[in-house]
Amino acid sequence: MTIAVVLTLVVALGLSVIVAVARDRGATPTDVAIGYGRALASRDFDALYRMTDAEVLHGRNRPAWIAERAAQPSAAMLPSSIAAQSTVETGAQARVALAVGAEGATAVVDLVLRERIWVVAAFTLGSESITAPRDQVQ
Repeated sequence: MTIAVVLTLVVALGLSVIVAVARDRGATPTDVAIGYGRALASRDFDALYRMTDAEVLHGRNRPAWIAERAAQPSAAMLPSSIAAQSTVETGAQARVALAVGAEGATAVVDLVLRERIWVVAAFTLGSESITAPRDQVQ
């Protein structure tokens, strides 16, 4: 009798774990945009590479892409100053407005949903319309 109860509990636990994993939607577009902004401010190019849409990378390998980004001048942003202002999500596209500094600086992050994971398709410093994702983001 005890073995039957234990087996039933193990099966129930296994099923609940499977259901919980299947229902997990992962990081939201806002979470990814904030993470991208903070990685950019920290110059964590490895993290930026992983969060960037493959179509934006144009097949470039990680070491070459990271070296190219490391050679560019960096924007003056503090990771701790980056916060979301607004998010507009339309199907498999999203646009997030970020506050990137104490002086009122902003950034717009366009994201696309690829295989249930939000990735960055564009990051633009400066103010821009936040009403909807860009038309060219696919």
